[in-house]
Amino acid sequence: MKIAENAVKGITTTLKKSKMNMAAIQASWRFYNNERVDAQELFENVKEESEEIIKNIDSSFLLVAHDWSWLDFKTHTSKEDLITRDKKGNAKQIGYDLHTSLIINPNNGNPLAPIAMNLQTNKKIYSTYSKDLDVSLTHLQELSKRCKYIDLEVKSYDENKKVVHIIDREADSVLFMRELQEKNSLFLIRVKDNTKVYWDEKQCEIKQKDLAKELNLGKEVGKIKYHKKQARLFVNECDITITRDYSKMITNSDGKKKLIKIPGTPVKARFIVSRVVDRNNKVLATWMLITNVDKQKVHADIIAKWYYYRWNIESYFKLLKTTGFNLEKWQQEKPLALFKRLIVVAFSIVLVFKLANSDDENAKKIREFLVKLSGKLMEKGKEYTLPALLTGLWVFLRMMDVLNTFSIEELNTLKNQAQDIMGFNLFEV
Repeated sequence: MKIAENAVKGITTTLKKSKMNMAAIQASWRFYNNERVDAQELFENVKEESEEIIKNIDSSFLLVAHDWSWLDFKTHTSKEDLITRDKKGNAKQIGYDLHTSLIINPNNGNPLAPIAMNLQTNKKIYSTYSKDLDVSLTHLQELSKRCKYIDLEVKSYDENKKVVHIIDREADSVLFMRELQEKNSLFLIRVKDNTKVYWDEKQCEIKQKDLAKELNLGKEVGKIKYHKKQARLFVNECDITITRDYSKMITNSDGKKKLIKIPGTPVKARFIVSRVVDRNNKVLATWMLITNVDKQKVHADIIAKWYYYRWNIESYFKLLKTTGFNLEKWQQEKPLALFKRLIVVAFSIVLVFKLANSDDENAKKIREFLVKLSGKLMEKGKEYTLPALLTGLWVFLRMMDVLNTFSIEELNTLKNQAQDIMGFNLFEV
């Protein structure tokens, strides 16, 4: 037991200012499949860490990136309540839908912690923030509820912080923007090409892609990494009003479907065009953004960087899937068991984020230790990668479980017995 306690001392010291500790992570890891512990209870450790994170961010704003990621389980026919939906062509998607809201530091873009998670199946939405979400809710209907929950949660931690909800093009919906506006929520949304807005300066309605063309390159606001290469970020903006009606499909009494238009309150906003430009002045990407964040408080260059930081949620999904925990290979048949394991993994990722961002004197040693446990090779000049830290941490948790179960004498006995059976010394090969 003493060996196990000494092994975690470095990490515990590194995280001494935090409510997070290795004992909590180990407990979560051991009991994720305990039927007496529900998802909300299991997520409490992550919530406590999120509270500390939010209070310590030196900004009056907090970024929360929202996104959905499809979990492909078409080869896992034993899983319960799988969703089957049409894909382009004749292919079918079979699996679950993962919804995540990730806290991002507005000052440097560092990913910090998930503040809410859902797993949607064919029959139910399992959630860290609610036990009674209607499975028939669309993505944006559910997200509207989640944004309200997050706003209230953050206010309970720090009443002076305002959440900016960052969402990709699926949120380019006038109804969704109106709902957030009515709740006094701040949003930053990447928008689609052909949706129309009212251009205040020219007093005309115009497609968003055409409005982007009307705005010149603007000013350079900094350098970013784009597809692992150095690029420059340019930004320009104008004031707009979203006045269009909301379109809704209804079914008449005779069973026929009909598209109706529903008017609503105009949404005053800023239209920001952010362009990524290479060293040869070639535009590599154009991001059209709409936000209701006050321009007197946050300039367009900051807004552009905030949207760039949103891409960290894509990296988070990759950590869960291809570069980290291979989520789509998990064997849990019951969706609740899979969701609870996801929560434990999320807790581990929060620790890895904390270790990666830490300047503590012990952090470098801990990172080196976890990389060595992971067995992953690093590129020349690279100290670590998040996938390597995650893999190393998971090995460490299992190793700690062994050290808490067996004494050193028992482990040496097992080693000698294995050597006798195999006929050679395992540690001299």
